Amino acid sequence: MFPFLAHSKMIDTGKFFTGKIRYRSNFTDLKGNEINKKVASFFDLEQSMFINNQNFKIINDKNKHVKLFQGKYNSYFFFNRDNTAYKIDQTSKTNQIVKVIEVDDVDTILGYPCTAVKIETDFRAYIYFFNAQIKIDTEPYENYYMDGWNVYLEASEGALPLRVIMVDLRGKFVEDRKAVELKELPLVKSDFDYPKNIKLKPLKYGIDLIW
Repeated sequence: MFPFLAHSKMIDTGKFFTGKIRYRSNFTDLKGNEINKKVASFFDLEQSMFINNQNFKIINDKNKHVKLFQGKYNSYFFFNRDNTAYKIDQTSKTNQIVKVIEVDDVDTILGYPCTAVKIETDFRAYIYFFNAQIKIDTEPYENYYMDGWNVYLEASEGALPLRVIMVDLRGKFVEDRKAVELKELPLVKSDFDYPKNIKLKPLKYGIDLIW
């Protein structure tokens, strides 16, 4: 058991994690030049994931929804920046290629020693750093195919990532997203309700353009 902050409560690693992981991102181009200001109108530089055994939501630093998954209803929503959202079938296979590649890399994040695994998809590659003690039940995500999330959870045996390096070959950028806060919270079903002020609209061009 490893502390994530010296002055904070230690995570109870004997059970599935329920709580919040706050991430901070740094964006670069493929040559390593920092492009945070350039991409700020499209991507959040800080997001928080709230997750329990059946659901998750991602909220940005402006307290706006980014993503929501309701496991009981098998419903996934992607939120736009104009107070609208798409409901998406996350069981659709969005990639022809999803490969798991072992990598010999380690990191220590918030005091937790992490190992890594690489997931390659059609146009993106991800290196996930995780600690096996911070985990969730993988069963609700067995058919969650988008960007190979179910494949990653199977490879990590349910461990949540504390750092993700994502290379986007179409967008020609790299996102390095690292956890800066890890906190257990007693989340309940109502914490994952769909926000009533957000209008749903139909997809026009397919999920590959928004995911």
